Amino acid sequence: MRQATMRSRLIIGFGLVTVPLVIVLLWNNLYATKVVHSQVAQSNRNMLTMYMNDMDQVLGEIENYLYKTAEQDQSLISLSQYDKESWEYYLSTTQATNDLNLNINYYDAADVLFAYGSKYEELFVAQQQSVTYERKQIIQQKLKAILTEEKSGNSSRWELVVQNGEYALLRIVDTHYDSYIGAWVDLNRLMEPMRLLSQGGKGEALLVSGRGQPLSTIGAPIRHALQSVDLGVYLDDGSAAYNIVNLDKPYLLVAKSSRMADMDLLLMLPERTLLEGLPFFRNLTYLIPMLAAIMLGLYLFFLQNSIVKPIHQFIKGMRKIRSGDLSVRMEDNKLQEFITLKETFNGMAQQIEHLKIDIYEEQIRTQKAELKHLQAQIHPHFFMNSLNIVYQLAQMRDYEVIQNMSLHLVRYFRYTTRTQLSTITVKEEVEHIYHYLSIQKYRFPETLEFDFEVDPSVEGAGIPPLIIQPIVENAMVHGFSIRTESPFRIRVKISPVDDAEERGLLIEVEDNGKGIPEEQVIRLQEKVHELEPGDGSLGLWNVVRRCRLYYKAPVRMTFADAVPQGTLIMLRLPLPRNKAV
Repeated sequence: MRQATMRSRLIIGFGLVTVPLVIVLLWNNLYATKVVHSQVAQSNRNMLTMYMNDMDQVLGEIENYLYKTAEQDQSLISLSQYDKESWEYYLSTTQATNDLNLNINYYDAADVLFAYGSKYEELFVAQQQSVTYERKQIIQQKLKAILTEEKSGNSSRWELVVQNGEYALLRIVDTHYDSYIGAWVDLNRLMEPMRLLSQGGKGEALLVSGRGQPLSTIGAPIRHALQSVDLGVYLDDGSAAYNIVNLDKPYLLVAKSSRMADMDLLLMLPERTLLEGLPFFRNLTYLIPMLAAIMLGLYLFFLQNSIVKPIHQFIKGMRKIRSGDLSVRMEDNKLQEFITLKETFNGMAQQIEHLKIDIYEEQIRTQKAELKHLQAQIHPHFFMNSLNIVYQLAQMRDYEVIQNMSLHLVRYFRYTTRTQLSTITVKEEVEHIYHYLSIQKYRFPETLEFDFEVDPSVEGAGIPPLIIQPIVENAMVHGFSIRTESPFRIRVKISPVDDAEERGLLIEVEDNGKGIPEEQVIRLQEKVHELEPGDGSLGLWNVVRRCRLYYKAPVRMTFADAVPQGTLIMLRLPLPRNKAV
């Protein structure tokens, strides 16, 4: 699990202080906004109730007039009782028309009062002075169509009718003597007193049907926005005092239904207009989060430059020291605490640098001494065998062989005693192995054979001295056996390696001797790569140890079975340094 940083803890502490404060202030602002919504909604709902009651009262008075006339006006009742050419019919029509013209001035909310006799399908109309002749003709055509086709006179409420895209209220009362009386009320004219709310963009009042269809004329932008909203869900059902409707901007919507007709009066007020009465809370809504963000930014900037940045510099410096760069030093700081830390850090880094240099120099001296010692350990190992070979040849009194043997021994020991040399060429090392195997050949002339495969491109490569001879000697000691069926063969192969991992040399020493058991191969593989020598296989361990000291890089020695029998030892070295002998 990742541990928390000091910066994260400081941010959390700042958040624990400021976030609750911001939440409380925002909650207080939201509560105040809700109170404003409720108060404004209640105020406007009272206004809507009053106006809708006035509207229903006007419609009720017109309706009462229609019922009273239908029951008591003989001229209206007689419209379908007399012959059309009779004097009585003429008096009835004249009286009915005069009554309509007289009462239209009293009931100014009605655009048209009309009487209809179904027997002769005659329609008598009285209109307000504001109704033009063209509009009167349009209303007559609509009324005649309704009265002729539907014979509608039994409705108990005002009905909504539409003519040329404009809505109106229609009320028809049946006299039960084949005559009717009614009134036509234009909704747009009925809404004239509410138009003042729409002026200046402070609100919008409109009438809608019970299904949410707008009935009165409203502005084009809000009419277009209402097409994507179902107003039917916001109508007055007594469950909510107000609703918030999101059109192009949020609106507070208050509704009041009518008792006389299937319609509702809606008042839509822009929410922004309502909150203009609360400038403090409105500004606080935007100001507090901004101030908190600015304070947090300044707080983090101060922490970043005063505390976090110096600490990161210290951490970066310590990581560089851990990676080996002891030259890093801390810069000056204005805070006294960091000045003390800087002086302490720089002093420790300087002491570590001097101490590491001293240790490194001591390690170099130790490694040089160890290298000389390891190289010198090889000399006694072969010296006794060489004396034994000379002794055997002297007994045989073969002086020519003794001369050749002596020449090989001289060249062999001259090479091994040059301990001052740390680098020789591959060609020199191979010549030394040749002298060693030639000495062994004089000892076992019938049972020993050897050959060399050296790539000419690596003959001049520099390697540590005496790293192949111990491997060849190991093959002689552990693999050689006197046998009659075939001689013991040793093959030395040196070739360059250039693959994806590294470039270097591959030295292979292969024999056809007894071989090594599998479990012993595993132990030998581990033993030659250990840091300290163990029991046995000291020569091979010396080779790996000296190569590591020489190349200052990993060196691999592997063991495998030769084909068809014997052992194959492979020593892989990094790309050697080219040095002159």
